[in-house]
Amino acid sequence: MKSRLILSLILIGGCMSPSTSPEDIHQRAAILVAMLIDSNYIHHSYLEVLEIVSNDSNVIYRVRPSDSAASCTDELPSRVLSYKDKYLCFIELDEQEMSRNELFEKGIVADSNFQSNSLDFDDGFWLLALQKYGKEHVLVKYREEYDNIVEMPELWPYLSGGSPQSQPVFMSMDKHYIVVADSLLSRLGDLGVDTLKRYINRFYGVIQLKNQTDSTIVLSNNNLSNLSFALVNKTDTLKLVLRDSLPIILGSHEYAYLRYDSESPQRFLQNLPEQDVWMSMYRLFSDSTFCFLKMNGIPTNFRILHNDATIFSYITVDSETQKYIPGDKSKIFYNNKVHDKDLRGYRFRGW
Repeated sequence: MKSRLILSLILIGGCMSPSTSPEDIHQRAAILVAMLIDSNYIHHSYLEVLEIVSNDSNVIYRVRPSDSAASCTDELPSRVLSYKDKYLCFIELDEQEMSRNELFEKGIVADSNFQSNSLDFDDGFWLLALQKYGKEHVLVKYREEYDNIVEMPELWPYLSGGSPQSQPVFMSMDKHYIVVADSLLSRLGDLGVDTLKRYINRFYGVIQLKNQTDSTIVLSNNNLSNLSFALVNKTDTLKLVLRDSLPIILGSHEYAYLRYDSESPQRFLQNLPEQDVWMSMYRLFSDSTFCFLKMNGIPTNFRILHNDATIFSYITVDSETQKYIPGDKSKIFYNNKVHDKDLRGYRFRGW
């Protein structure tokens, strides 16, 4: 259903109350996006408001101009709010999208046969982060100095894990794949994520690093704990073993992408709930991944940030983990309640 919002009435009120429902989130987001319109940053008839992060406490949208009600990723909006002569098209991770005909019947598009957003990113885009149950928010334009939006300090309070604010090295858990034996390759399509508990050999993934200082930093092994990174769940620990040899030397503002393999997780998994095993693991990857490396000879022990824009993962066989990105011997799956973006694209395009 199309929602129409007279934003001027809300702006006159001048109060941003904590959100208690999706409608409240969208109203708060619309008020902030309207400021971009009023400041003449956006001149096109449509705005693509794409949800890229939704964790337990916060939501983050990518906002950019559009020449279509459909996003550049071939997704139709789940709701549309109007402001002045423009349409704010919200593409939500967990809401069913509207149809072409519905958008036409509501007068949002002139013809049901339309293409997706064809505008490039030359004019940049904005990131809008809001607390779900609080009043805090931030609206910031993406800066090309960053390789990834999670590097932007303004967004750290809205992401899971520990803030890198006080750390000399930015660290973010970026990928976490489920690895099973090659003998299960023919069955990957039939195995559900939560039925894999007894089949999981290990987890495999990537941790992003960036030296945030003007000096060289040396990362070395912590002999006391014999750990580099680990997931911690109360008294249980799942060791993450780096494929990269230590020490690692990071020059000033230099990046590194470390690949890791977990130890066998069977004992660790035994203490997780029987239902929603993957989401339990995902939350631990998000909130409880710790670094124990030495930095310039000084032992550390801190939670690292999590890239909450990682809304999908892979089940892959052992031989595929030699690749940075899994290939044909892998199966993609989305987090709970997140709609399959490939299916959305298929429904929009018809192929």
